[in-house]
Amino acid sequence: MTRTFSQRLVPAIASLAAAGLVISGCSSSDAETGGSAATGEPIRVGQIIPIEAPGISVASQAAGLTAAVDAFNARGGVNGRPLELIQCDSVGDPNKELDCVDKMIADGVVATLADFTAASPQAVSEKLASAGIPRIGMNPMNIADFTAPNVYTPFSGSLLTLFGTVDTLVANGKTKLTLMRPDLPVTAMLNQFIGPFVQSKGAEIVNEVAVGAGATDYTQFVAAAERNDAQGVIMALTATESNQIAEAFNQLGSKLSFALAATGFTQTDLQNLGDFATTSVYTSPVPAPSSSTDDFPGLVDFLDDMEASGDADLERSELNGTEIFSWLSVRAFGEVAEGLDTISANAVAQGFMNAKNLDMAGLVPAWTPNATEPFGIFQRVSNSKMYRMSFDGDVVVTDPNQYDLRSQ
Repeated sequence: MTRTFSQRLVPAIASLAAAGLVISGCSSSDAETGGSAATGEPIRVGQIIPIEAPGISVASQAAGLTAAVDAFNARGGVNGRPLELIQCDSVGDPNKELDCVDKMIADGVVATLADFTAASPQAVSEKLASAGIPRIGMNPMNIADFTAPNVYTPFSGSLLTLFGTVDTLVANGKTKLTLMRPDLPVTAMLNQFIGPFVQSKGAEIVNEVAVGAGATDYTQFVAAAERNDAQGVIMALTATESNQIAEAFNQLGSKLSFALAATGFTQTDLQNLGDFATTSVYTSPVPAPSSSTDDFPGLVDFLDDMEASGDADLERSELNGTEIFSWLSVRAFGEVAEGLDTISANAVAQGFMNAKNLDMAGLVPAWTPNATEPFGIFQRVSNSKMYRMSFDGDVVVTDPNQYDLRSQ
């Protein structure tokens, strides 16, 4: 049977599947940030995410969820009941992701929070949906993430952030673009996927550069990116590779313009990149953690919760923003769960279907989870807003006026 274009793209843009051997599960700790800590019957929530996974690890998002759960419990949890976090490291392997689903089902979680399942997204969502388990606040990375009926997310996500980088480059007059992507079969169709959007903006992809895993000399990739009078770079790489490539462009004095996903860089990363960082522009569905708390008062509570963890990797200068995905997921879950008479997977799913205008601390718009609309081939998008950012040499400055991808 012939597959549709969307179905063929599912494996092609599923990001980077890394091989792995171990699944680990752990619960959140009892760290307190003040207030009356929750002591009632625990409510089990889960997270499926690659942690020990070179090239695809989002350990920062995992650490952010642990800290967010701990802080939430320290403030009293859900009507006195603490959240018990069941965290499963998928190591970026599609089979291990499905093993993690089995763990979520066996351990009786009522929802997963801030998942990242790029290796086998459709199968993971279908299996969780069959078990009646909703997925709250995951970072969408694949078409399947925007079609599954059990997925509720207030973020445009990393995949649509890529569209935002294109839009930002074109807005700055850069119409001849280089696409830099991992040298993997699953990303080989990325040009075909993003090309129509690029063309709709009056731009074109003039070079496609596949960056091999484990590369140490990036000179060849910089040279390839500069061919054909390219003016700007779409960097569809992981955070680690983005940093390494950025260092190479900076050292070689490249004149190309860059629009980057802000969640690939911490404040410390950007400070170390010098001129490259200050001449690039950034996009993200959430404000950068180093942004002004005058513009984003909600950052204060987020930063306090991360600091309370005592984890050096969660200090403000080491945050990249994926931790905000986790923190807001806990916030949304708590707001819905507090209004439920019974807390079960089915009750939580129904609660999110009925919820309206959830308070997202001003970091993303107030969220009505079931208010989804099609956006191109993405069938269930409830937030198509993006932030534009710049780096002033010290901190990331986020423009508080979001723009909507639909209107660009």
